[in-house]
Amino acid sequence: MKNKIFFFSSIFAACVLVIAACTKREDPDSVVHQASVPYTAFNYLDDVYIYVVGNTSVYSDIPDVVAVIVDSVYGFAGGYGGKTGMDSLKILKSDVQGLGSDTSEVGGTGYFFQKYSKGNYRITINSTVLILDPASANSNPGPTNLEGNYLRAATGYIMKVKEISPGFYLLGNPGGAASVASKPYFLYNSKSVTGTDSLSFAIQEDLCGGGIQLVSPLAPDGLTSAAYTALWPPIIASYAPLTLQWRIKEFAAADPAEVHPGAALCNWGLGIRTFVKQ
Repeated sequence: MKNKIFFFSSIFAACVLVIAACTKREDPDSVVHQASVPYTAFNYLDDVYIYVVGNTSVYSDIPDVVAVIVDSVYGFAGGYGGKTGMDSLKILKSDVQGLGSDTSEVGGTGYFFQKYSKGNYRITINSTVLILDPASANSNPGPTNLEGNYLRAATGYIMKVKEISPGFYLLGNPGGAASVASKPYFLYNSKSVTGTDSLSFAIQEDLCGGGIQLVSPLAPDGLTSAAYTALWPPIIASYAPLTLQWRIKEFAAADPAEVHPGAALCNWGLGIRTFVKQ
């Protein structure tokens, strides 16, 4: 009897296992999605374009090819090259969005370029237009136009100097080092009483929230910013080729009364920096 009970019990257990196995729901198949992260391979657009009211040329200053973007998974409609045969796409000046035609008022405005890959991933490139009050302009510009590209041979860095209006310039990396982020700074070139060029770079806020000032290569440490402005301006070291030269002084705050501590505070050392126009 015991053997029969054991036999039927075994059969029942086996049936339960079979039924459970037959009625078990399978997990749905996993679906693998390939990640797609479009990126900007080359960006030729400046972060900010600065002008004085009445002296604007916004659209003409935007490069014809703004950027080259890449999506090596899905590619772009109208793209070229790479794994998909359409990985890369050039963003053109004509693709601009949000750029208004009215630059007659002081203030800032933004514009952008936007594209979607074939996988519907978006990539956006932004820039800003800043229109300054005419009071910012130089009413007495120096005789030499400083606009151009300047090489700092010690680092191989090319510094761009852009004319905003006569005698009023914008530069982005006065230390000439690619490892330091670019920030727009203003440089003036005025006509001296003898009719020659006279550079000026008043204290401005640096990347660390303190002050930065370009001064003469011969300037001592320990002076106030106001003293450097009055007595120790940066210089044109040569006209053939055009060569700009200065030291960088950093301060705890962007205040003319601040005293230079005799040491680097943010990004730049105390050495002489020489830039030769190319």
